[in-house]
Amino acid sequence: MDDLQQLRKNIEAIDERIVDLMIQRNDTAMKIGLLKKDAGIPLRNHDVEKAVIERYRKIAKGTSLSEDAAEAVCKILISASVELQSKVTRKRCSSKMTVIGGSGKMGQWISRYFESMGAEVKIVDISVGDVNDMRGADVVVISVPMSSVGSVLKDADRICRKDTLIFDIASIKTPFSEQIKEMAKRRKVCSVHPMFGPSASSMAGRNVLICDCGCDEAVKEAKELFDNDGANIVITSVERHDELMAYSMAFAHASNIVFFTALRLSGVSMDELKDAASTTFNNTLRTSVPVSKENASLYHAIQSMNDNSGEMWGVYERAFREVMRASLSDDPDKFTELMELGKEYLDHL
Repeated sequence: MDDLQQLRKNIEAIDERIVDLMIQRNDTAMKIGLLKKDAGIPLRNHDVEKAVIERYRKIAKGTSLSEDAAEAVCKILISASVELQSKVTRKRCSSKMTVIGGSGKMGQWISRYFESMGAEVKIVDISVGDVNDMRGADVVVISVPMSSVGSVLKDADRICRKDTLIFDIASIKTPFSEQIKEMAKRRKVCSVHPMFGPSASSMAGRNVLICDCGCDEAVKEAKELFDNDGANIVITSVERHDELMAYSMAFAHASNIVFFTALRLSGVSMDELKDAASTTFNNTLRTSVPVSKENASLYHAIQSMNDNSGEMWGVYERAFREVMRASLSDDPDKFTELMELGKEYLDHL
């Protein structure tokens, strides 16, 4: 037992050294971030990141540390470095902004983000401010439930200056797409969708979709605001946005909901399933548990308000039936074909 206690103390001392080295690494990453900012170098260099990952795998090769474990640790360290660097390389913004719905979780995130850039931000919500606060704004961000975006756009059209940039951050654009396209014919309006939640510390490595509603100037200015922190900016149309959301959001949500609904209907307890779980089961469970705790009203709106949901469910049903038939068939060829086609489709990931 004395030997065990000593070994545990050794582990504790090693852990302290590891954390200290991680802190030193972060401090160095911050200095690199400042140099990048001064030199105008982009925040992320994926070739460099790949080289760092390969270096970790090479160091671990032939040791008691698996190459996969070394890569996993490396990716965590790279992510931490990018998050830190994003804070020092972030561009400055002197605009006056009004965030409608700024007391909500994403509204708060948007407000903090632009305040960190130096913007003067006013929040308007049920118990804070007034819609007329949009009058002097250079930028108006609409962060309200999808069903309310249309009415806020109408207020903004009436109140805002002609040179004010107006955009929403709604998950689905179908309910107000025609309205916003009509507005874009005569003023700076576009539509934005940050593809992450309010827990994100930065936009580093995350996707931001900007919908071109017909005003090039609005798209250009919105891109300049969000082209920060190493974000991946994608320009698309309102219609294409909702087509993409039918699969990248609605389908992803539905797949997880079907997963835990089927388990519940099976009659087998979760405790028993966990005791017999495979790696694949646990990986799926890790994504399904957070989904089960999300805002049900929001998730329903994402499903029901998208005009493309019916088509998505048709594809889902077709895929389900194809996999079911192939799984129950005595002939493995069809199942093998489905697996091979899936591998081909996902091969570049």
